[in-house]
Amino acid sequence: MAGTRLAVHSVFVVQLICLVAASFLYASIKPFDPSSSADPFISDQSGWKILVEDVSPVPLHDGSIGGYIRDYFDVVVAEVAALLGLGEEEQVHHHHAERRTSVFLQQMRQQLSKLPLKYINHDDKSVVLPQLKMNFHMPMIDDVTVINRLASELEGAIIRGNSANQPSLGIILAPSNDASDQNAAEEVKSCEEWSLPESTHLLDRNTRKLKLPDLYLLTDCTKTSVDVPDSDAIVIRTTHTDNDVNGLEQYLQAEIAPILLKIVYQASTQKQMQMQRLERVFVQLIDEDPTSHREGGDAKVHFDLLSRALSTSLQSTISPMIHDLSFIYGGNVELFDDAIFWKGAIDLSSAPSAYLPLPNNAIEIDRGDAVDREQGAVNSEDEAESVENEEYKSVSTKFVTTVQMSKFIQSHSSSNEGLEWVLFLPSRDHSPLTLRDSKSGDNGQSIVLSGSKPAGVSLVQMDDDKYINSLSHSLNYLAGYIRELNGLQSKTVMEAYDELSSTTTPVNYIGRSAQSLSISFWELESIAQRHWYAVLQQVLHEIDAVMSLLHKHGSTLALPEHVAKKINTATNLLRKSISFVEEGLPVMYATSALYGALATIESVQADAELFELPYFAPDHYLAVFSPLVLPLVMPMIFGLIREVKRYKELKRKRQI
Repeated sequence: MAGTRLAVHSVFVVQLICLVAASFLYASIKPFDPSSSADPFISDQSGWKILVEDVSPVPLHDGSIGGYIRDYFDVVVAEVAALLGLGEEEQVHHHHAERRTSVFLQQMRQQLSKLPLKYINHDDKSVVLPQLKMNFHMPMIDDVTVINRLASELEGAIIRGNSANQPSLGIILAPSNDASDQNAAEEVKSCEEWSLPESTHLLDRNTRKLKLPDLYLLTDCTKTSVDVPDSDAIVIRTTHTDNDVNGLEQYLQAEIAPILLKIVYQASTQKQMQMQRLERVFVQLIDEDPTSHREGGDAKVHFDLLSRALSTSLQSTISPMIHDLSFIYGGNVELFDDAIFWKGAIDLSSAPSAYLPLPNNAIEIDRGDAVDREQGAVNSEDEAESVENEEYKSVSTKFVTTVQMSKFIQSHSSSNEGLEWVLFLPSRDHSPLTLRDSKSGDNGQSIVLSGSKPAGVSLVQMDDDKYINSLSHSLNYLAGYIRELNGLQSKTVMEAYDELSSTTTPVNYIGRSAQSLSISFWELESIAQRHWYAVLQQVLHEIDAVMSLLHKHGSTLALPEHVAKKINTATNLLRKSISFVEEGLPVMYATSALYGALATIESVQADAELFELPYFAPDHYLAVFSPLVLPLVMPMIFGLIREVKRYKELKRKRQI
């Protein structure tokens, strides 16, 4: 009987312990719901199990006994000085409050310090260029000694050819003897019969292969040129032969080296100093009077056709450019062993609207007389920066001054984030309509507004029922503005490369989109070069801030597994981006990985499940839980102790 009572009390105590343990386990693994009004009692710290990098700060000393003694002695001296009024009180907690970079960030900075970098702006070091490496091919020559000699001379000429307009650290050329194989040598019979190997830099539309770009030098050609295909290759054609190696060296030094610098480093540093990241493009179409463009006044049919044409024109004119820029700015990247995959993350949207007439006093008519400069000269902060294209001048011209148009558009524009552009379709009564700069008197069809929303306005000149052609022509102004925003010229790709030609060596872009305002591989590379270092410093700062937070509040901060996976992704992308630069790969791969790391670490900082529980002192917990737990626990504990003593007493009496 005594044993039964003891067993019953023991079961009660064990059940109580199991209940407390189960409650603790439930509180520690239960996911936190941000929409719930109740805060969790114990934070989820399961992410610490899978966190890869070390978040601890760099130690102040080497970890030896002497280092600890010196650290403790410094604290004591600071406290004594504060008590005697000889020092500031803040010095007492200097060692504890000092923010030190994490061990991981120190490793990354040490790795960066070993890289050869070129500082363009020595005042603030805001633009830094790493070194590029290219495979050097000479299919027409099988002499390895000549190939190595020409590669060395061209590499040295590129380094010596640096200027203020095309500063670089040079290009490393890795010679490749393509003609050493007898079968390959038989296939390459002449310069004209040679064809570029199939491009492998794009595995599919959203996957780029991680590889070095190729530089081909073809000799004994009928003409001299530098061809830039729609890939990561550059083809040099020259009339020199391998019998005249000295003349070929002089040609490479005098002509080719400056052209290569212009091709690889096209983006203007001055235009890109603001380092604007393109995240969203919004196009607003305003139809002044839809009824005026259709005979019979069927405005709905006209507006539906116009809306569909706008969507089609955006997909053909702006979407390819946005897709290429998404590789750099998007941040939605995934790395494989030899490739990098990305998804378009730059939002492209449009919104057509109608029945927004211009004020009657805003439209003026120029019948060939001189423009009244005094009437047009208006001082305004929103004055247009430029008026493009003067192809619409006529003897009798209807025009709107840039000041009036900018005020009209800004008063009716939306407050969308990102790049906003307005297409304005004037009514048939007001067509053809032009924009006139009130200061210079120049006419045009598009203006770029300074420091305001939207970024610019383009007039749509409707060509009968050719909706798509008319809108595509107006969207070309937006495409040119996006190119300028990224430091490129507001021209077609073919025209941009044609301006890189020298007096004797033309530069030809032979890509599929030569006549469009898209962005080529090397233009995209030059854009990435200007963003790389600034984004790198931002990623280092953001990751260091998160790791400092984890170290300082590691015991109370919630760190779920999915948050830890994001941190691991960000640190891995940072490591990979630095390794890309070490390998000499194009900087566009490293910049894309950095924007991916930045987007990931920013999502960590905005994650609602990364939080810290409110602090409660131990006496608060004791005051809250003692009235609840003690009335239940104490009787059971005392009863168990009493039963143990009673059981021992009965057992002792039986033995006597």
